[in-house]
Amino acid sequence: MEAWVLFFGILWSSLIVRLVGTYTLTDEQNLHTALLSGYNTDLRPGTDRSFPLNISASFAPFSIKEFDLDTGKFTLTGIFVIEWNDERLAWNLATYNQINVTSFPQSKIWLPNFININAYEDIRGLGSDLMRVDVFSSGLCSWYALQTFEVMCDTDVSKYPFDMQYCTLEFSIWGYQPGDIDVYFKSPQAILTLYSENGIWEIAKSTTHTEDNSYGYEKILVGFHLQRRLTYYITTMILPLASIALLFAFVFLIPPESGERLGYSTTILLAIVVYLTIIQDMLPESSEPDVSVLSYILVCYVVSGVVLVILVIGSLRIQNLPSSKPVPDLCARFVIFCRKRKTENAVKRLDSKSMEVNDDDDDDDRIKKVTWTDVGHCFDMICFLFQISIFIITLVIFFALTSS
Repeated sequence: MEAWVLFFGILWSSLIVRLVGTYTLTDEQNLHTALLSGYNTDLRPGTDRSFPLNISASFAPFSIKEFDLDTGKFTLTGIFVIEWNDERLAWNLATYNQINVTSFPQSKIWLPNFININAYEDIRGLGSDLMRVDVFSSGLCSWYALQTFEVMCDTDVSKYPFDMQYCTLEFSIWGYQPGDIDVYFKSPQAILTLYSENGIWEIAKSTTHTEDNSYGYEKILVGFHLQRRLTYYITTMILPLASIALLFAFVFLIPPESGERLGYSTTILLAIVVYLTIIQDMLPESSEPDVSVLSYILVCYVVSGVVLVILVIGSLRIQNLPSSKPVPDLCARFVIFCRKRKTENAVKRLDSKSMEVNDDDDDDDRIKKVTWTDVGHCFDMICFLFQISIFIITLVIFFALTSS
């Protein structure tokens, strides 16, 4: 907030001085001639070389132009507000008809050589020939460097589309030894007042700080924590995909006599494959440090669809076995176990008049009464519970991995 107030304060004071100033063109021309006479742009300000030159900085982003997760290209438009004191550019107000501020082209005076060291393509300095530097009578220089920055950003798409990316603008003042220049930020975060919201990414947090590299040289960092806006991805990817996957289990509730099971299961499998093809372009291709969890979920659902078709064929095969073929005891006992309570109640009703029948006879009777249709119904129920379990487990794993 303080940096923002100072930013507008400087602009406002500069405007007021220009509006109410009574100086003439000749006065400002004489001032420029006097200040630039013998001025060496190659020498940094500072009379006492034993002390570093203090430079204050603030950064205000305007908009996120592009963020390509596949290539790691992050493009941002913003403005650096950089201030320092140059005693060679100070003057007496009375000598020049109360001129308090003037401006110079960047090439005319000394500038801190901010170099973007993580540029996406060519390494370039801050600012351009179109920019000018405001210089006050005290020697204070204010540089408003507006620029579009294209930088490399290491991306992690493993939690896509619930991912948060961290991208930085990294600068170094080239050509000076450690201790010559000291850069500090007035605010620990970027000024977002002028920022225009991006349709895909939201700036959840920003940081501005400096740090020394392993060689002792100072590095200027402006970082952005970018959170993806989820509404579009939930409505177009997550919900439709989950809805189709939920239909897997319900194929086993269709009566086998209807003859629609195999067509239903095949249609769902094709729907998953088609949907995978449609959203393939939406998934990032980056595989470092890991592939998106959503890609694994899609593969899991395709495999589940193939297994579903196989299970449906197996179920229909079981239920259409001839009654003349005996049901193995193991299968019969498993069916009895699955339907234990229901079977026991039925047996009690049938044998209410003959209580002398022992348990072994009851078990033998139950095994003999089990048909292949009973085996198929039990198999369908197991497959139904299996598919529901797969659906729940995949959703739990997906949200657990993407929210951690």
